Amino acid sequence: MDQTLARKVNPKPRRKGGAYAVGAEDIYIFPLSESTNLFLQKVWNAFVNKMVSMTLPNGKPVFQYSVFEAIQDKNLKIVASATHFRMKQVTDRIGLQSIEDFIRNTIPISIQDPGNLSAKYLREAILSVEKKARPEVYFHSLDDERVHPNLKQLLTKTMNYAAGIPLFVKGSPIGMLWGIRRDNMSPEQEEEVRQQLYSLYDVVDFVISKEMGLKGDPYYARKNIEKSDLHSRAKHLFYTRGFGQDEPVTTIVFDSHTYQRSYRLDASFLIPSGDGYSVSLKRFEPKERNDTGKNLLLIPGFFCRRSVMDKVARELSLRHGYRVFSMDMRGRSRRTLPLFGIREGWTVDDFIQEDFPAVLNWIKENFPNEQLVVVGHSMGGMIPRFYCSAYDEIVKRKTNPLVPLTRPDELISGIVSITSPNFVRLQAQIPGLDILKMGLKLVPSKTISDFLFDLTSFSLQTTLPTVDLNKFFKFLLGLHSSLRAVSFDLHAKVVNLRDFVGYKQISPPEWYFLIEDIFCEESTKVVLQFLRSQLSQDRSFLSYDGTLDYTALQKNLQIPLFSVLGSVDKVVPSETIENDLAALPHKKNKILSYEQGHLGIVFHMPVVKEMCSEIDSWIKGLDST
Repeated sequence: MDQTLARKVNPKPRRKGGAYAVGAEDIYIFPLSESTNLFLQKVWNAFVNKMVSMTLPNGKPVFQYSVFEAIQDKNLKIVASATHFRMKQVTDRIGLQSIEDFIRNTIPISIQDPGNLSAKYLREAILSVEKKARPEVYFHSLDDERVHPNLKQLLTKTMNYAAGIPLFVKGSPIGMLWGIRRDNMSPEQEEEVRQQLYSLYDVVDFVISKEMGLKGDPYYARKNIEKSDLHSRAKHLFYTRGFGQDEPVTTIVFDSHTYQRSYRLDASFLIPSGDGYSVSLKRFEPKERNDTGKNLLLIPGFFCRRSVMDKVARELSLRHGYRVFSMDMRGRSRRTLPLFGIREGWTVDDFIQEDFPAVLNWIKENFPNEQLVVVGHSMGGMIPRFYCSAYDEIVKRKTNPLVPLTRPDELISGIVSITSPNFVRLQAQIPGLDILKMGLKLVPSKTISDFLFDLTSFSLQTTLPTVDLNKFFKFLLGLHSSLRAVSFDLHAKVVNLRDFVGYKQISPPEWYFLIEDIFCEESTKVVLQFLRSQLSQDRSFLSYDGTLDYTALQKNLQIPLFSVLGSVDKVVPSETIENDLAALPHKKNKILSYEQGHLGIVFHMPVVKEMCSEIDSWIKGLDST
């Protein structure tokens, strides 16, 4: 009997129909259009990256593995995979093939296959979405006999439980996203995961729908998905007229199920700060504010964008009820740079004497009856301290300032300085640096540091206005010719990068987040100012022209200061902070220490919660006698 006859004699079983109500089994799943599929191919790694970066409220990771099954013609196929240990883009960078092998070994499963659970869930989801509801979140034991044999053969001994949600774009299904873990979840944990996956469902639909047009940008789609706050759910999106803004400001109203509070996020206000540069502000506005009458301004540090402060910003705004502004200084994004490009970079002095006062003026104008507390991390804490203590000297020197210089005591009621030095004494083990510093002891420190500063400034500044962090670490390691080039390989011992991060609990998704989103390029001139302070034997941080000693002027600081130290911080060791700040006279000053490194203090959630509670108590005590 030939095959044609066999097919006629043994036809596929047909479903029986006739009922009025449309059931899930009646639903036909359409293939993705070619344009949708092409765009998703550039984005779907962000789905699995975000899935394995999900955490419970205590900071513990939810999933160890994630896979995305995309609709591919008339099949479902695993097209993207990530683990908590190897993020997709990181593995590409360091040449690991295990995830690609995993994807290649997956076999497409027909949508019509009765054993295809994901197809069944997609059909159920289509009914839900048609009724203007979100799809169900599905929880499974992977010992379940219903798991398809093609998938069972891919499971390892650590893949025991799964949670999944169908994903949609513009009302049409695109596939099924699964998170996989070793241990079962409690009912409370399941509810937390359900709420976060609903948020992720909304984010994917909104971001892909927005970016999938002719001018859509897959890069921004990936970044917006990976940076999204899954502890909150977006309710409304508006484009608003910001205070004096030419371009619309994106305003999103959220409900946070973690903090049980509604809040508004505005991104971004752009504030001109002179010579074509701008500062960018993101605002967190809680629905119910506290009664302190204080706004907060958060400033990130060296080589960092404002995202590094997001955990602190949300905790202070959503738990403690402050209006919080988070600041990107010049050079942190394309929108903060001159329209026709960078000519010669910028200095720390520009941050202190132009960017910071521009923000002070803007806040004072728009919130005239409220005081400000500035919270800065690392270099971000140096900026308000140095501005306030050197204010009179800056005014003397700037006879025609590009930005009006607001008197600090007219607006600022306190400064919180987190792992922020008065001068630079890096203790990270950078080979060659100790040898260089030992040699400097043989000659007057100012002579050799000025010589190196001028020489390096001429050679670098004439060729490169900004420095990439990866290249910067390569440059430092290059001081010793026998060392290999720095790599972001998670399994390699990169001492200086780990010291820079200084976060002993850091997880691979957080490494990925730091490398891909937090770390940014920095002006060569800024790098040179830090290099001069590091190489000098003087306990000082100088202006770029060497005529202003910001460290020495700190004796003039009259504004209350709360300084937070990291006891295991090798980038900003206690000696660069404690003695000088302890000598300041204000009775409201406070010093507090945590057993954390440089970035861990603003990343590790238990520390963030405790620190923000201390900051809140300190702010509330500023007005007491």
